[in-house]
Amino acid sequence: MIDTDDRDRDHPDGAAVEAGLALARAFTGISVRAVAAAGDAVTVPQLRVLMLVAEAGQTNVAAVGRELDVHPSNATRVLVRLGRAGLVDRRPDPEDRRHLLIELTPAGRELICEIDAHRRAAVADLLDRVPPERRAGAAELLSALADAAGPTTPPTSAHRTAGQG
Repeated sequence: MIDTDDRDRDHPDGAAVEAGLALARAFTGISVRAVAAAGDAVTVPQLRVLMLVAEAGQTNVAAVGRELDVHPSNATRVLVRLGRAGLVDRRPDPEDRRHLLIELTPAGRELICEIDAHRRAAVADLLDRVPPERRAGAAELLSALADAAGPTTPPTSAHRTAGQG
């Protein structure tokens, strides 16, 4: 049997893949600690939903479900919890009242800002621990990786597609 880790390291880009996985673990830890620092307001999965809504500006249940790759009823349950916590506002779409529009409330925006401040400080601290000569090109590489990952939310016009709600 072939050890997957050895095969990955032997691949021409195997070292980069391993480094990427290590960085993903570090960033996951940063996000978890940022959520913990914000108290028990949200879970990490709920934060993901809040970030989707924040990036979209305004979206709907079906678009959130698609982005999370879950059934809209599962997305609805998360959004109801976030609504009860005062972090999102769900209201009828004025152009099609069968659908709900989802937006962050001021409290939701404040929470995102608080968590982002924790994450920003943690990433800055992480970069400060890397010798300056090894940081050269870091912003360019990280930007290229973020661009390659693509958008993290559906387009803001997604709520206009038929059959969504």
